[in-house]
Amino acid sequence: MEASKRQNFVYGLVLAGLLMSGCQTGNAPKVGGLDNTGFMSLWETYSHCKTSTTVSEASRDMRVLTQATRLRNAQDEFVLPLPGRLQQLVSNPTNRLAVDVNAMASACSLHAGQLALEQGQIDVARELFSTVLTLQSEQEPSYYLAQAKSFLRDIDRGVEISSIKTP
Repeated sequence: MEASKRQNFVYGLVLAGLLMSGCQTGNAPKVGGLDNTGFMSLWETYSHCKTSTTVSEASRDMRVLTQATRLRNAQDEFVLPLPGRLQQLVSNPTNRLAVDVNAMASACSLHAGQLALEQGQIDVARELFSTVLTLQSEQEPSYYLAQAKSFLRDIDRGVEISSIKTP
């Protein structure tokens, strides 16, 4: 075999080995905060946030959810070190979460911001609505982004906002 054919053969064997190792059964490694138990914990935090009646409770829940978005985003950046020729043949793993943690954190932040407005804590509300802008900055335009921008505009205009609820 000439050198380039041998090199292509070796790359093919390595690629076949990688593909076959991905098909092995067994316990998949759990990533902190995003396994099923972690997801249920996040869902409970989200549910608690949406039913909270105090800014402090809702803000605490929003921080937990926001931290979970950072965990998820850190996972999305995983790069498998492969030779250049093989790297172009491998795609990134798909996100396996059934929900959008950014949306959960954004909805919680909107709720906390509304509670802050109702209690006259304008600066806290502005901070919470601004958190939604940060969470949604890399997303397609969304309901949460539109709501946060609307509340921030109203705060900047000095409009009094009372008992506006989101779904």
